Amino acid sequence: MTRIAVWGASGFIGGALCAAAEARNWTVQRLPREGADASTLAGVEIAYHCAGKAAQTDPEAYVDTTERFARACAAAGVGRLVYLSTVAVYGLKLSGTIETDAPLAGRGAYAESRIGAERVLQQTLAGGGSRLCIVRVPAILGAGMSGTVIRRFARAVGWGVFPHPGPADATLACLGVRRLAELLARIGEAPAARPLWQFSDHLPWAEIARRVGELRGRRILRIRLPALGGKLALLASTARYGDHSGLFGDAAGLPATREDLDAALGP
Repeated sequence: MTRIAVWGASGFIGGALCAAAEARNWTVQRLPREGADASTLAGVEIAYHCAGKAAQTDPEAYVDTTERFARACAAAGVGRLVYLSTVAVYGLKLSGTIETDAPLAGRGAYAESRIGAERVLQQTLAGGGSRLCIVRVPAILGAGMSGTVIRRFARAVGWGVFPHPGPADATLACLGVRRLAELLARIGEAPAARPLWQFSDHLPWAEIARRVGELRGRRILRIRLPALGGKLALLASTARYGDHSGLFGDAAGLPATREDLDAALGP
């Protein structure tokens, strides 16, 4: 029976991952918030690092705790460490296709903490027996999500008007939490560990606005505005992140991101 450890098991993504693992009859060890040492990880085959919040305020502390976790995994002989990172490491992208070989140019505490963590994990585990899998993802959607981008958008659109500062085909790069949890579990099952993965769906903002209208029982009027800067620039983004879910060969059988969108928009 596969034995895994999940750091961040009490969180939004970690909880969904534990459910996906238990559905496979895996033995799941939920690690405390402070992490784990080698004795705690004894007998663990796969360790998942899902800890940390989007509102990261201390990149140095996050990188330090990640390094300690990696050293504990190596000392315990954990075969695979799967680290959940973010497409924010690339910086704000408004157009084009972004693959995993793009430069890491993210700014701000959140992006910088993840860039630092990726690098320290690679350095710490290089040449050892623990294989590293980095997984970069965009915004994660679902019931109980901690992020507010969708709920804020839904509240604004709930007035019946969608002020859209960009092209009609602008999208939100996102992923349903149940879809992500299934993908993380499949990475654990994969016989060969790829060092870098990326998963992303792209839902048109116009479609999200229309869905808000359906759930609220009203028609949404789209009003096109001039392009705006800052966080509102995301509403005008047509950028697409490369997606590796098809490498499993049966991506069509994965949970749908749109289902988790509905859950995120729920009452």
